[in-house]
Amino acid sequence: MVTTREVSVDDATTVTQMVAALLAELGAGQAQAGLDTQLVADLLVMKERVYGFLAFTEERPVGIIMVSESAALFARGTYGIITELYVVPDQRSSGVAMHLIEAAVGLGTVKGWGQLEVGAPRQLMWSRSPNSALYLKAGFAEIGPRLKLPLHGLASPRAQGNPAGDPRLDPRRQRGRYRRVSDSSAAGFA
Repeated sequence: MVTTREVSVDDATTVTQMVAALLAELGAGQAQAGLDTQLVADLLVMKERVYGFLAFTEERPVGIIMVSESAALFARGTYGIITELYVVPDQRSSGVAMHLIEAAVGLGTVKGWGQLEVGAPRQLMWSRSPNSALYLKAGFAEIGPRLKLPLHGLASPRAQGNPAGDPRLDPRRQRGRYRRVSDSSAAGFA
């Protein structure tokens, strides 16, 4: 029988181990730098923004889901983002992931979130992944790819002595900033 409970700071070691295993799988076995128990503990104390649930069979932790709260106009307020979902290999296809998703849905309902989102691996990996079927079975709908711009290691423009806020972008990004949009293209956005 699978049971779930909300994570606490006391679970930082278990959360760290499970998320590290997830990242190792997603990175095809490559080690992920920067994930340590202290970082996890620091995030888990953010009780109004970061949530998680552990799944157990008997006393053994077999899965985790981590969810963050965000807000956006498109969501008409607050919504949840599943940031990590992991089930130990010998418990996959046994309903553990669905129990974890249900826990996240329950949290979102209580919190009044407008929706729950999840990011997927790169499209080619996603289309071949059994996870795509899991999320679709749980009622998720594909909304398109997500993109990211890593900010770690970049100082803020003000910290760099640039009060105007002009970021120090690499040359490729700067070229994109100064491209002119033709009048016919701009009309499509009006």
